[in-house]
Amino acid sequence: MDRSQPSPRIPYRATSTPPRTPLSLPAVPAYRVNTNQTPNRDYPESPTGGIPRRHEGFLNSDSPIFHLGQQQQQSPPSKRRYIPRYFRSPKRTLVYLVFLALIGLTIRTIANVGHKGLVGGLRNSKFSWIALRNRNGIQDQDEIEYDDGLCRFVSPVEAYHRDLKRLRSLYPDKLRQHQSPAQGQHEGTLHNLTQSHIHPNKHIHHTFSPTGHLIVSNDKDAPHPIPLLLSLGEKRWEELLSRQSRTLEEAVKEYTRRYGRKPPIGFDKWWEFATRHNLVLPDEYDRINLDLAPFFALPKKEMKRRMQLVEDMEKTFTLIIEDGEIEIEIKDPGGLKWGGTLPRAHETSNLLKAFSKYLPNMKATFSIFDQPQIYLSWARRGSLIDLGLRGEHTTHLNETDDSEVKLSRSCAPGTNFRKNKDFTEGKSFIYDSLEAGDPCQNPYLIPLHGLTLEPHGHDSLPKPHTQLLPLFSLAKTSINSDILVTPLDQFHDGPGKDPIWEEKDNSQLVWRGSPTGISMMNRTLPWRQAHRIRLHHFSSNTSSDPVSFMIPDLGQTLSESGPEEQLGDERQYHASAQSPKKGLNEPLTSAEDEYATDEIIKFYYDMKLSGQPIQCSEMDGTCEDMKNEIQWAGHQGAEELNKHKFLLDIDGNGWSGRFRRLMSTNSMVIKMTMFTEWFQPHLIPWFMYVPAKLDFSDLTDIMAFFRGTPKHPELGFDETAAALARNGQCFVQRMFRMEDLQAYMMRLFLEYARIAADEDVDMDFYLSDLEHAPSDWTEPDQVELEDDESLADFPPKPSHRALIGEQNGIISEYQGIDDEIDGPKGNVEEILNVEEIEGVDVQWDDGAE
Repeated sequence: MDRSQPSPRIPYRATSTPPRTPLSLPAVPAYRVNTNQTPNRDYPESPTGGIPRRHEGFLNSDSPIFHLGQQQQQSPPSKRRYIPRYFRSPKRTLVYLVFLALIGLTIRTIANVGHKGLVGGLRNSKFSWIALRNRNGIQDQDEIEYDDGLCRFVSPVEAYHRDLKRLRSLYPDKLRQHQSPAQGQHEGTLHNLTQSHIHPNKHIHHTFSPTGHLIVSNDKDAPHPIPLLLSLGEKRWEELLSRQSRTLEEAVKEYTRRYGRKPPIGFDKWWEFATRHNLVLPDEYDRINLDLAPFFALPKKEMKRRMQLVEDMEKTFTLIIEDGEIEIEIKDPGGLKWGGTLPRAHETSNLLKAFSKYLPNMKATFSIFDQPQIYLSWARRGSLIDLGLRGEHTTHLNETDDSEVKLSRSCAPGTNFRKNKDFTEGKSFIYDSLEAGDPCQNPYLIPLHGLTLEPHGHDSLPKPHTQLLPLFSLAKTSINSDILVTPLDQFHDGPGKDPIWEEKDNSQLVWRGSPTGISMMNRTLPWRQAHRIRLHHFSSNTSSDPVSFMIPDLGQTLSESGPEEQLGDERQYHASAQSPKKGLNEPLTSAEDEYATDEIIKFYYDMKLSGQPIQCSEMDGTCEDMKNEIQWAGHQGAEELNKHKFLLDIDGNGWSGRFRRLMSTNSMVIKMTMFTEWFQPHLIPWFMYVPAKLDFSDLTDIMAFFRGTPKHPELGFDETAAALARNGQCFVQRMFRMEDLQAYMMRLFLEYARIAADEDVDMDFYLSDLEHAPSDWTEPDQVELEDDESLADFPPKPSHRALIGEQNGIISEYQGIDDEIDGPKGNVEEILNVEEIEGVDVQWDDGAE
C-alpha cells in the first residue's frame, strides 16, 4: 500500500464514499460564558483517590444579563444658564476641545486597527469560512457586518500561508527573486499545499503509518511535516461537512450503508432532535456501533442474564426507565462511600430525561469509576462481532470471567504488541489520534501510561472482567469492551477571564494538575513512569546536556555573513546549511537546532504537579517518596492559566474532564491521551487542536514550529496557532454543547433498547411507518380542517411549522415543539384558539427561514 497517503479508516471517509455537495452549516445559538454558581460537588477526584481534593464549583448554563441601571432624573437647568459651564471660560473651552479631539483620534485609530484585524486575522468573531478562503483577505461589507452569533471555523492553512509569507519576508535577500508562474498562480491554495508537501519530489515524502503516525523522512530536502498535517486536518473537516445527511431519508440510507441494518425504532425522533439543535455532523456516530456490535450476537435470554449480572455488580448504579420516567437504583451500599456516586447518577439521569419519553421500558447499569473494566479477548470479541453482523447468535455462552487481566489478550495476533513489544518507528507526529492511542499497534505506550502500568487483578479498583458485560463506563481505550457514555464532570466549568490571543502575554506551554493516573501507587509499581509524573519531571529538567529538535527553515541560515544576533549560530542549523535558496512559494523545509536542555525547558514549558501526594500508599512510604521527590507547584486558577497561548491537556485516572474548558479559551490546546472519547469522530486533529505523543518526543518540535526558538522567538507561526485556537473554541460552542451530549446518549440508548428488548419484538425503524403520520415527510400542499378537527389532530414535527391562513388580515404561526403552540405572529396579543377556526387552510412548511 502507498504509505505516502493516510489510509482511509473510520471515522474518516472511505474511498468508496461518494462526496456530496458542500453542506451549509445550520445556525446555532450564540455561545455564552457560564457564570452563575451552583452548589459545589462534594466528592474527590476518583473513588480510589482516598484523599479529598479542593472542591471546585461548577457553573450552570445560564448567563447573567447585563443592563444599564435606571438613570436618576436630572433637574432641569436654570433658565438663566444659556452657556454650559464647561465653556464659560476660554481657557477651559480650549482644554475641552483638545480633549475631545484626542478622543476622536483614538476612536478612529482603534476602528482602523480593528478593521485590519478583521480582514487579515483572527481578532473578531464575525469571520466566515468563505471569506477566509480568499487569499487576499478581502470581505464584502455585508459579510463583515453580518453576525448571527455563530462561532466561525477558520482556515489554519490560509493562516499558515500568511505566516509563511510574513516570516520569509524577514530574510528577503536570502530568497530567490524569481518563481515559476504556476507557483504564483497556486499560492495559498489547499490543493497546492497538500500536493507540494506530499510529493515535492517523487522520491521524497514522509510516510503515513497505519499506527496513526506520520513518519518523518530523513531526507534533508523533505518538507516540514506540520504544514502537511494542517492541510490533512482541513481536508478531513471539509469532507466530513460535505457528506452529512440533510434529510431523514438520507440519514436512514447512510445508516444502512454504514452498518448493514435498519436504524432503531425512534430514529425519526432522534433526527428531529438533531435538526432542531443543528447538529453539525449528524452521521458521525461510529463509536456507538463499535461499542454495541458484539452484543448483537447474544441471544435475548443471555442478554437479559448479563444485564442482571451488571445490575448486581458492586460499585455501580442502575437507571430504570419506565413510562418515560427515570429512577436511580443502587444495590451496593459500599458504592455510596465514594461521594461521586450519587452526583454522577443524578447528572446522568437528568441528561436522559431530555429524551426518556421516546425510550421503551429498560434498565442500564453504569460504573462509578473513571477507568474501564471490561477486557474481552481479541478472539472472543472478533467472533461476537462477526456473528452479530451476520445476524447470528453465539452458542458459546459460558465465557471465563478472569479478574487477572493480560493486556496482550485484547490485541490481535498480528499487532505490534503481540509480535514485537520493542517496536518503534523513529521520529513521527500523530495524524490519526484514534489509531495513535491504540497500545496494540503502539506498544511504546504500555510502560508510559498509568492505566497500562498498574496491574488489573482481583483486588484492583475497579475490578476487571474478561467476559462481555453490558456495562456503561465513562472512559475506555481501544482494548476495552465497555460501552462508552458522555461524562458530565466539569462540563459546566466556564473558561474564566480569558484574554484574546494578541493580549496573552505568555507563550509557554502550561499545565497544572494532581498526580493521578494510577489508582493506588506503591513501591511494587513503577509509578514514576506514569504519564503525569513523567510530565512533571520532563518540565523540571535542569540538565545542561544538549538537545536537538526540528525547526522550520525560514532562510535564517542561508546567508554567508551577518551579525550573529540576526542569523544565529550557523553550527546549530547544520541540517539546512547546504540547502538551496528557497522561493517565497516553495514548500517549507526543516532544519535541526540544538540548545542546552535547561534553556529549552525554560523557554517552552511551565508544566508542574500541584497540591500534594494522593492515591499513594502511606504504609510503604510511597507518599513520602512522592513528597520528597516532586517540587510541588502552587495552584493556578483558570484566569492565570489563560494568560498562556498554549495549554496542555493530558489524561488523569481516565479521560480529561478539563478538556472542554481548555478548548473554550482563546488558547491553542495540545492534547495527549490514550483514551477514546465520545466526541472523537467529530474532533479533527490539526484543525481544532494539536495531538502530541505520550513520550513527549514530538513536543519540542511542535512548540518550535508555533513559538520559534530561544534565539529566534520571532520565527513562530503565531497566526496559525491562533487559527487552531479559534477552531477549538468553535468545536466547543457548536459541537460540545449539552445538546450534543444528549444527541449522543439518545442515539446510544435507542440502539441499546433494541439489544435489550424482549424476543420477537421488532425494534427496527421503517420509513413506511411515517406514511400515515401527519406528514411533513410527504409534505401535502393543504390540509382541510373539518368542524370537529383542530391543528392538534395534525401535529407537525418539531423542526417544522404550520402556517395558518390569513384570518381577518392577521397571520399567525403554529410551532410544533413539544405539542405546544407558540405565540402567534403579527399584532395578535393572545394565542388563537385554533379549535374555533373552521375551514381554515393549513400549509405545512419545511421550516426554512
